[in-house]
Amino acid sequence: MVDTADLERLPESKAELDALLAIEDLGKVPFLVLGNKIDAEGAVSEEELRQVLGLWQTTGKGKVPLEGIRPIEVFMWYVLKSLKRRELMDSSVVMRQGYGEGFRWLSQYV
Repeated sequence: MVDTADLERLPESKAELDALLAIEDLGKVPFLVLGNKIDAEGAVSEEELRQVLGLWQTTGKGKVPLEGIRPIEVFMWYVLKSLKRRELMDSSVVMRQGYGEGFRWLSQYV
């Protein structure tokens, strides 16, 4: 998972991703890259994240056969916290956007 609000760490994330992608034993393992905190001020877009990580062409967000190719895709997501005041006790409501699509994509290969 890449924290898109922390621009200084993106080169470190690219180095880690490159190292993982270079491991021969992981040659057929699908990779899901999650861009986090996209709702934060100054966060990078999906296009910018792809550019920084060198993921200009990925395999697509649909089903990709595992024959001769490693599925790899980028999904952007965020968690938005808010309070519900109508309840007797205030409770934190967490709304997650985007990560479910990524995990559904990845689950096709499990």
